[in-house]
Amino acid sequence: MSSATQQRLIFQLGTNNWQSEDEFAPGSGILHEQLHNTFNAMEGVTCHSVFPSRVQRLQRPDVRVFELDHDIPICESVSPVSSYRWHSMSEAEFEAYRDRLVDFVTAYIDEVEADLGRPFDLFVAHHAFLNPMVMVEINRRRIAAGRDAVPLAAFVHGTSLLMFAHELEGEHPEYPPRFHAKMLEAGVFDQVQGVFVISDSQSQHFLSIYPDYDPQRVFVTPNGIDPAVFRVMPELTRVGVLSDFPTKPYEGSAQQPSAIPDDVDRMVLFVGKFADVKRLDALLRAAVIYEAEAAAAGLRVATVIAGSGPLAEQRRYQDLAIDLGLSGAYFVGPHDQPALATLYGVADVGVFPTKFEAFGLVFIECLACGTPVIGTAAGGPLEFVDDTVGALVPDLESDLAFSDALGETITRALLEDWKHQKHAAAVERASRYTLTAQCQSILAAVDEHVRGGT
Repeated sequence: MSSATQQRLIFQLGTNNWQSEDEFAPGSGILHEQLHNTFNAMEGVTCHSVFPSRVQRLQRPDVRVFELDHDIPICESVSPVSSYRWHSMSEAEFEAYRDRLVDFVTAYIDEVEADLGRPFDLFVAHHAFLNPMVMVEINRRRIAAGRDAVPLAAFVHGTSLLMFAHELEGEHPEYPPRFHAKMLEAGVFDQVQGVFVISDSQSQHFLSIYPDYDPQRVFVTPNGIDPAVFRVMPELTRVGVLSDFPTKPYEGSAQQPSAIPDDVDRMVLFVGKFADVKRLDALLRAAVIYEAEAAAAGLRVATVIAGSGPLAEQRRYQDLAIDLGLSGAYFVGPHDQPALATLYGVADVGVFPTKFEAFGLVFIECLACGTPVIGTAAGGPLEFVDDTVGALVPDLESDLAFSDALGETITRALLEDWKHQKHAAAVERASRYTLTAQCQSILAAVDEHVRGGT
């Protein structure tokens, strides 16, 4: 490998924690960690990162944790690890958080640059809110000290855009106009040389929030997977895999942990956080339909639900499954990526009925394991899901109508054995989306459009 002085140096500031045994990671945290690791595995690239956590206290040369004594602040939807929204902060609390983060990141960047004897080549701020604001301020301090600013890119995730959209709509009392105006007042995106998004729909969403930003500097770099983790594993058996996933009733539930039966004929899999936008309730109502239709055909179906959320949401969905009289709904809690890969591998279909996916990485993970997918006809999945690898259900106005349509589609997938029909096409489709390809796309855009644009 090239010496340190010849390496391309990248710094990333994340908005969510990384995965650990003690702390489940949201999608943006997982993506940040994967990009970090992929960059460092590439010839001629070195990446350093900071991410926040209330739990983790990781200290290593390439990563620092911004330690919190409260939950990680979030923009919009309920997170698996937090319900502490930015809008719940007072102005003094927000400014204190921002200033402490600026000081922490500045100190780490200075330490790395002093150790390596050269400046970073690129700053990447995840999300469209606080992190680019922080990196802009760090560049301003560098200029004031007589140093060069570092080219800055923002990797935009969906929840920050939803928060701004709520503010601009003015119809959500929980999101009074506040932070979008603050971003404009500070001229944050005037100092961002490039914006990376994961789908065309997300590009359009970003430009609707920041219509004055140059669309030529918005680059679509679709999410990717690690093919060493998400792959076809023919050695797996359903009985063997499911024996590793006992159910996890919510705290205070009358239910007890139990094993998933070993005589399951078909398996439906949901992976995701427990939040309204993920529409797990629609899947549970759909399960009433496909459980009955499969039973009429002599098939026993298990609906395995991997994920979690605040206790109130765990209670809501687990109790709903009981109230609906479902016989085959199994809540197994959150799991890391290698474990999820085994579940994808033995499922007959992955169902992710999120109202709007900015990209839909869970779809690609599932496809890579050879399993077809079903989702909502909105957002990122429209760009890569067709009837060769699964189906997308129209987002009907009525929630019950959507659940009925979802149930009918899942029934077809189970009775027509889409798993075998669409297996090869699923694997081929997923092969186009790797982390290496995503990182190469990011670096190509940086070289052509971002560096030198400070």
